[in-house]
Amino acid sequence: MPEPPSPHTDVRHHLGFERERLHAVFEAVGAAVLVIDHDGIVNAANGEAVRLFGLSADLLGAAITALLRVGATEESARPLMNREELESVLLQRRWNIDGVRLRPMNQEPFPADLVIAPFAANQSPAHEVSGAVVVITDNSTRDATLAQLQWQATHDALTGLPNRTVLVDRLQHALVLAERSGSWPSVLFLDLDHFKAVNDQLGHRTGDRLLVEAARRISDATRAVDTVARVGGDEFVVLCEALERPDIAELVAARILRSLEAPFDFDEELVHISASVGIARTDVTVHSAEQAIRNADLAMYRAKETGRSCMQVFDDTMSMKTRRRIDLERALREAIDNDDLNVAYQPIFALADDSLVAFEALARWHHVDFGDVEPIEFIAIAEEIGLITAIAERVLDVACRDAASWSITAGRPIRLHVNVSSRQLGASTFANYLARVLKHHHVDPTMITLELTESMLLDNPERQNDRFDALRDLGVRIAVDDFGTVYPSLAYLRRYPIDVVKLDRQFVSGIWQTAQGRHILQAILDLATGLNYAVIAEGVEHEDELDALRELGCEFAQGHFLGGPMPPAEALLLTASVLHAFPVEPGYPSRLGPVKANRTSTSQVP
Repeated sequence: MPEPPSPHTDVRHHLGFERERLHAVFEAVGAAVLVIDHDGIVNAANGEAVRLFGLSADLLGAAITALLRVGATEESARPLMNREELESVLLQRRWNIDGVRLRPMNQEPFPADLVIAPFAANQSPAHEVSGAVVVITDNSTRDATLAQLQWQATHDALTGLPNRTVLVDRLQHALVLAERSGSWPSVLFLDLDHFKAVNDQLGHRTGDRLLVEAARRISDATRAVDTVARVGGDEFVVLCEALERPDIAELVAARILRSLEAPFDFDEELVHISASVGIARTDVTVHSAEQAIRNADLAMYRAKETGRSCMQVFDDTMSMKTRRRIDLERALREAIDNDDLNVAYQPIFALADDSLVAFEALARWHHVDFGDVEPIEFIAIAEEIGLITAIAERVLDVACRDAASWSITAGRPIRLHVNVSSRQLGASTFANYLARVLKHHHVDPTMITLELTESMLLDNPERQNDRFDALRDLGVRIAVDDFGTVYPSLAYLRRYPIDVVKLDRQFVSGIWQTAQGRHILQAILDLATGLNYAVIAEGVEHEDELDALRELGCEFAQGHFLGGPMPPAEALLLTASVLHAFPVEPGYPSRLGPVKANRTSTSQVP
């Protein structure tokens, strides 16, 4: 019969278990842990301590005062504490120091937090210290992360230049110093000309490479005391301080413009770019950094209006018009973000029987401060700053939603004309996007006519043909808007699957007044008939124009004389009030354009 375990065996097993558990904790701690005796000699070290301070053999038996060194260099390194200071520390219940930079012997220095916790053995008197646990936290990763975050908060990630925050801080400081010294700084606001075209044609990767290289050239063209910052997509600001003469800012601007003259070579793709520079000098009337930057921004817009690739110095005369342009741009961005743009609908009529055949969806913008902003103004801004696609998508979505609602109310489909931007048409995904919108709103594609400008057809015809094929497969119709303003030849359009051409207002205005005007319009109508296009005359403002169009055989027309753009509710009322609204026969357009063989064309309804 086996003997029962003795109490001593149980104690040994328990102590062994406790030692293993403490050792596991000792090694698992993420900080470096050293155990020292009352003389400060290391008698235990975990793996993290070995990583920071060297081999275990070098640590065990070493004096803690020799390990904990600080100093700017290896040669100037000294102990964090001497023997007397250590003895004082060991008399405390707990001692700690944060943010110390330790420099172990033959190791890289590192930022650390340090804690020393003395302890006494059970059999020792309460006031006697047997040793201490030294815990050292390596803050290298934390500090590197904080430094990276601080850098990101003050620099542009793409170019590495200071950002607007740094610029404003330095400029404000420079203005304060100038009040005492009298040496006032100048601000250069620089915008790359036609940068959007580079992004559109060559892609954002090339656009980013261009920004990086442009930032380098701009920096190289400035003085060492100047600050170059990137404050927007293709916008840079240069703070010129320590100006011996006011015209030095112009000299810096001239060097920057010259630095951008040489083409940028990206994978054997030569890109030519220029810049418009606005210069704002400061004086006692400039009270803030933001005011100085805004003045330079206004001068930059004047430079663009002057002809680009040039500089303009700010003066008070340029404030009102240019400030409106800048304020409109900012307000337009907010309106798009907040879905504040509205859609109005202008009716299109068949002249043979005055039937309502379609509505053209048009973007409209009412702003609380600017009132009703003319489309010609905000559409031009949207084109320049790359927001036209967002506006076009907003109009398409709202128009399809309204048309679907009207169709339910009126009990018949509503035909729509919707304008398409060049950026939309150029995207390979546009046909799929359009299909999703139509499906979402339950709109028949044959009820939609996309209006494109003539210039869009002339841009990369081979690629555009692919885009047209995808759209015609979807079932929508294609119209050429503002015909005759770019390339006055219907014959050129034969290569495209066009259904409709819309005559620009210049062909309609005053046509009854001269025989020459009538002959020109008659020739266009005859050629359109021969090419199987329907023709819509735009901008009909007078009854005499309408009579002349009827006499010449023009099928369709729109304009303020017939009905101006109206809100959705009025458009629905018009649909209900017109006797022949959206007739099925003879349909619209009455002459269909070329269609693909796999596309049904037996019905006259578009």
